[in-house]
Amino acid sequence: MQIDSQHFNELSRYGIKPDHLLSDACLNIYTGAYYLAQAFKKWGVSWDAVGAYNAGFKKTPRQAARRYEYAKKIHYYYTAIKASKRTSSKDQKIAMN
Repeated sequence: MQIDSQHFNELSRYGIKPDHLLSDACLNIYTGAYYLAQAFKKWGVSWDAVGAYNAGFKKTPRQAARRYEYAKKIHYYYTAIKASKRTSSKDQKIAMN
């Protein structure tokens, strides 16, 4: 997951360095999930929260636009992956028959 560099000072208090996030996939995902959970707490489980994961919580027009653009990009990939899994699942069922 992408961990924004704005969090590096906070993470250093727990002994987590940027290179740890690159070399330890489990730590990376755990850390990213933590920050996404923080966004969900503040914004609710929503695409706004997904956008806030990337663009932060400031309530400025610029940040709102960044949140929207990031969430739109993630939503696009999410729906594409979901659609490909449905197609793959149907192909597997056809092959089994």
